Amino acid sequence: MTAPDPVTYAAAGVDVEAGDRAVELMKEWVAKTRRPEVVGGLGGFAGLFDVSALLTYRRPLLATSTDGVGTKVQIAQRLDKHDTIGFDLVGMVVDDIVVAGAEPLFMTDYVCTGKVVPERIAALVSGIAQACVVAGCALVGGETAEHPGLLGPDEYDVAGAVTGVVEADEVLGPDRVRPGDVLLGMGSSGLHSNGYSLVRRVLEVAGWGLERYVDEPRPHARRGACSSRRGSTPRTCSTWPGPRAPRTASTCTP
Repeated sequence: MTAPDPVTYAAAGVDVEAGDRAVELMKEWVAKTRRPEVVGGLGGFAGLFDVSALLTYRRPLLATSTDGVGTKVQIAQRLDKHDTIGFDLVGMVVDDIVVAGAEPLFMTDYVCTGKVVPERIAALVSGIAQACVVAGCALVGGETAEHPGLLGPDEYDVAGAVTGVVEADEVLGPDRVRPGDVLLGMGSSGLHSNGYSLVRRVLEVAGWGLERYVDEPRPHARRGACSSRRGSTPRTCSTWPGPRAPRTASTCTP
């Protein structure tokens, strides 16, 4: 076996064939997200979506959001489980337009890694695709970038962007809140993507492994208020005893 040419992609640490293999493995999952408005298939430079379907709207407004999953990717990497982090990604971007009343239409994703392992990339995208099916939006394209020297062979990050539509006179916002409106609080299914820098610090201080199971603490009997402002500060719920515990959006139990 001869050594690779020192000026080839392979010599620089970029495996083009592995990237092609990853695309082949993810095609089945991406196909499951297809909506009737999607034009073309996977593999082009741009995803195409037929907006003539929006002509039934009186005054359609496009809503868009982009985000990642923060430091939770480190949890996925340490557990070597990569097929669920996509649900967090879709949740982060879709939730941001749903709160404006928009229907998610299509999404694109971006994965960067130190070394393309086709099965790992396919697992990441399969999670994104499965979540898109649940959200009802099409996964029309994405990008997998190999960054040797910048990221370790087993390191990666993932981000995405979603576009949706809402009638101009049906946009949700604080201006529509009226006295007498009902505020609903829903229990969270667990920690999601916000506040994982703090979560990892708690595990570190407590000396707990990632496999440890901890029962959900019971809330106070008293009622409290929930803050859900967006930003780097974890969302909190004031119904919990002691210092406020990091929570995800809409997780207060009244």
